[in-house]
Amino acid sequence: MFFNRKAQEEKPEDIMMEIEVYTCSDDACIGWMRKDFASSDLKCPLCGNETALEVRELPKI
Repeated sequence: MFFNRKAQEEKPEDIMMEIEVYTCSDDACIGWMRKDFASSDLKCPLCGNETALEVRELPKI
């Protein structure tokens, strides 16, 4: 049996960052979008309700 003993590099998806996101204001909806990719009207992509700005820890893309 062979094992890879090389040091494993961090993949970009392993790097977590604090990112601003817009989340749906409706408690029953789980919709959200990154601020960098938000539409100009700032409506929830799933239900169309208003969104609010918050910070989440997400993978770097």
